[in-house]
Amino acid sequence: MIERMSCPNCEALRDVQLVETNETVTVKGRPVSFTARAWRCTTCGTDFETPSQMDANLEAAREVYARLYDSPSPEQLVALRARYGASQKAFGMILGFGELTMNSYEQGSPPEAPNRLLLKLAENPVHFLAMYEINSPRIGALQRQRIESSDGYRAAKRWRGLEALGATLTEVQRAKIEACAECFRQSVASHVSSYVAAASFAEYSRLAVDATWTGSSTTIAITEPRAPLRTGQGAA
Repeated sequence: MIERMSCPNCEALRDVQLVETNETVTVKGRPVSFTARAWRCTTCGTDFETPSQMDANLEAAREVYARLYDSPSPEQLVALRARYGASQKAFGMILGFGELTMNSYEQGSPPEAPNRLLLKLAENPVHFLAMYEINSPRIGALQRQRIESSDGYRAAKRWRGLEALGATLTEVQRAKIEACAECFRQSVASHVSSYVAAASFAEYSRLAVDATWTGSSTTIAITEPRAPLRTGQGAA
């Protein structure tokens, strides 16, 4: 490819040619080899990078680093898949891969960036469950039975996250919890976790007590939290 642009060495417009070179750089203390792209002046032979090429080359180096050093090992992938009782084909289909992709990864081929992300998400049973519910119609009944009887799947069903909790609450209940969290400058997750960490599970009743209506359908007033319940006390 020949383009016309300013050569920094000639300080004039020249014909330049796109070239690719193999470069090795150090990323986080480890060597990384990648293919870098630059322009070469056809007059003086100087190679130079445009700002966009510099960004692309940096990203290429980071991607090679991630594939070499941040990718899960074949052993980790086998253990992850076994947690859900899935075959290579079924696991790949659930995550949206090709049918033979998991086999290649378990044989040592490093996953590409999008698939690395999906594999990382699959480590969380709740995220795996979300992907399974979307793609389970693509796999056979026997595989579904094996997966749904696995420890990983059962854990996901038990712990679906706050989005599942929120779905079981009414709009009024969610509004009260959000108001409590905002009053104490916490996220909803942190506020609910504070009740989980309380000495008595009776503290959950306070979620409906600490936030009370003022009489307006749009205004919520927050009362000061009551003293923690002592072991053996009943709920307020």
